[in-house]
Amino acid sequence: MPNNVGKKFEYKLKEDWKKSFPEGTIDRIYDSVSGYKTISNVCDFIAYNFPYIQYLEAKSHLGNTWPFTKFTQYDKLIEKDGIKGVIAGVVLWMIDHDTVVFLPVGEVKKMKEDGLKSFNIKMLQDSLYNIVVIPSVKKRTFMDSDYTVIPSIMEENNER
Repeated sequence: MPNNVGKKFEYKLKEDWKKSFPEGTIDRIYDSVSGYKTISNVCDFIAYNFPYIQYLEAKSHLGNTWPFTKFTQYDKLIEKDGIKGVIAGVVLWMIDHDTVVFLPVGEVKKMKEDGLKSFNIKMLQDSLYNIVVIPSVKKRTFMDSDYTVIPSIMEENNER
């Protein structure tokens, strides 16, 4: 396993997702090593658990604010927004705050349209955007997270 905390978080996300959805499937989409910078994957993981396909980008970040410039897959993921049965967004581990959140790509779009350039941990205190806090328990370094909340929150929002 790599020494990079971000890469280790990807392994942890996959492990926890499998525990959350034992009947589902999750695949890591590995980055191309062909040398072409213009070729990039839509996201880190494509997962399925009836009735949703999930396109998940995994990010980890130190500090209070995660800049949208770090969301390099935004343009590809936004194409998935609004498709019935599709959940697309970023699973973001705010390391300094021991917090894991899911930022639906549609909510990031709204934030950008509102002139925001980043997600700030303080945004969890208001309800302007549909940011999903993933129930997590801190272990030695990483969090044990329960991702079952993502589909239920998305269903709630579709009913509104």
